[in-house]
Amino acid sequence: MQSESKKYEEEMPSLHWGMDPVFSAFAKLYIKDIKEMRESKQVPGIFFYNGRPVRQVDVVGIVVQMKEQDAFCNYGVDDSTGVINCVCWKNPMVAETSLSGCPSTPSSLTVFEQMKKLQEIVRQKTKLEIGDVVRVRGPVRTYRQQREIQALWFCKVDDPVYDVQISRMLELPCLYREVYDKPFQGPEEGQSGLGSQNFSINMLHEKVKGFLLENKIQTFYQQELETIDALVSL
Repeated sequence: MQSESKKYEEEMPSLHWGMDPVFSAFAKLYIKDIKEMRESKQVPGIFFYNGRPVRQVDVVGIVVQMKEQDAFCNYGVDDSTGVINCVCWKNPMVAETSLSGCPSTPSSLTVFEQMKKLQEIVRQKTKLEIGDVVRVRGPVRTYRQQREIQALWFCKVDDPVYDVQISRMLELPCLYREVYDKPFQGPEEGQSGLGSQNFSINMLHEKVKGFLLENKIQTFYQQELETIDALVSL
């Protein structure tokens, strides 16, 4: 777990985030750390754990709260380090698709039966109750000053003998020790032969940042920046 919350106050430039594999992965973090991560000052919705950029996470826990809405359900998930709200959207295939018609041919009967079985499997895997073990993957966001996970994928976990939960308990300390608690070696800390390339990247980053601030631009496409002479000349 994160022990020095003030250890990494400086954010790496956003242009470098993609070089850190944690940024592209579903980070398997403790819920306590997800709730305590510092949000980026550069881009909302990006968070930092020990200086490592995190945008999406993977958690396993027990459902301890639930509130159903028309299109989604809010589940409070507890992994024993904390509870976080997970917004899980209902599956439209189960909610809207009707298979009540009668197939007219043997081949369509087979497809019909397979679709019904698939719908039942999806329904069982996404219908959660208090006390169920669930796995959730998705981006983190702050909503009404509370941290939550917007589920891209979620599934009830069949874990009668606690295999999945024990496996996660053993896996996380190793991931923290080998990955998350180690500072990312950015390009400026790499080989000296990359020095000139790093300088160019930093210069371009500062020029683009200054141009956007000066012209009060909040959204843009890369192609638009490629038409700016002052930036292309770099």
